[in-house]
Amino acid sequence: MFKVWERYDLKKYRWMILLMIILICTAGIYVLGKVQGEEEVDMVSRQIKGLIGGVCLAMFVSMFDYHFVCKFAGLMYLVNFVLLFVVKYVDYFNIMRGGVNRWIGIPNGEHPKFEFQVSELTKVVLVICLATLFDRLMDRLKQGWVLLLAVIMLALPIGLVFLQPDLSTTIVICVSMVVIIFASGIKYKILLPIAATAIPVAIGLFWYVQQDFQVLLSGKQQERILSLLHPENHSDTLWQQENSITAIASGGLTGKIFSGDGTLGSKNIPVIESDFIFSGMAEAFGFLGSCGIILAIFFISFQCFLIAKKAPDYLGRLLAVGIGTTYIFQAFVNIGVVTMLLPNTGIPLPFVSYGLSSLMCNMIGVGIVLNIGISKKKERNQIDLDFADIPKRGTL
Repeated sequence: MFKVWERYDLKKYRWMILLMIILICTAGIYVLGKVQGEEEVDMVSRQIKGLIGGVCLAMFVSMFDYHFVCKFAGLMYLVNFVLLFVVKYVDYFNIMRGGVNRWIGIPNGEHPKFEFQVSELTKVVLVICLATLFDRLMDRLKQGWVLLLAVIMLALPIGLVFLQPDLSTTIVICVSMVVIIFASGIKYKILLPIAATAIPVAIGLFWYVQQDFQVLLSGKQQERILSLLHPENHSDTLWQQENSITAIASGGLTGKIFSGDGTLGSKNIPVIESDFIFSGMAEAFGFLGSCGIILAIFFISFQCFLIAKKAPDYLGRLLAVGIGTTYIFQAFVNIGVVTMLLPNTGIPLPFVSYGLSSLMCNMIGVGIVLNIGISKKKERNQIDLDFADIPKRGTL
């Protein structure tokens, strides 16, 4: 069915991507064991199982032709939209933590039997959907209605993510989508007026969300932005980030794991296992280890961009660019928060933070990129699989 030896050039399989993911994920699991409290859930054990399952998932997905995967983009979009709607509006299945609805699960008192963060899946699904849309309408990109259609398609799921509320994930998705749009080849005579309008609008929005009468952000989100601009007036809001900086600084050059007794003070930082895992990494492995984590994530994203450059076709290029952008920009936001360069907002560090939803969805993206890397370059009419009819350009 797959005819791997005919369809793919396995000598080009990017094993280094998987190796780098295993390396940084293992480092994250080690730190997780140092900082986790006495929770009923053994996070270390779950994350180890997640790593093993995630690597297997990435390798499995990498054997499916990405054209075949994109054939179901419409179905993915619909299912993802329904799940986002359930997360926000169906109380029986949604799970609330910290005053926000971001998880869907099977109720079981205080400890759901199953839970999943749908917005993590949204990052991958929207990359697939937007890349597929542009690929099918490639010959019509010079027409402005294509971009309008893309914006309308993206607005609905992104709006539901924003309403959870999940501002950080919303921003990461928007940046990834913008990069795909610029990489799509849409004429600059269409993009430049939009960019020229977007800049003053963005400045105006930044001013607006700081005002008492604004209704766009929740009170908590607004306070986090104001705390970074005026820390003297919002010390209670900054204490988590200030403790994070203290933990990072205490790691020194080589970290406490190698130069101390291995006890990490960062274990007292809330959400240290997920959103603030970089604080624990920096305290454990020091400045050198922190740089290593950053370079590893950069390497993974850079490999995605290299694969995009050598992709066999237009669709593969857009997919690899979108997925690579998601990883690097999400890491930028996460590290920016824990170092107090950005307002405090919850988002995991790719492949390092605890959380199977994030890890598995990221691994799906890796699998797609790996498949693009080993796919042989063919003419468009030769790419069609025996069991999948790819629509012609210019048609939906």
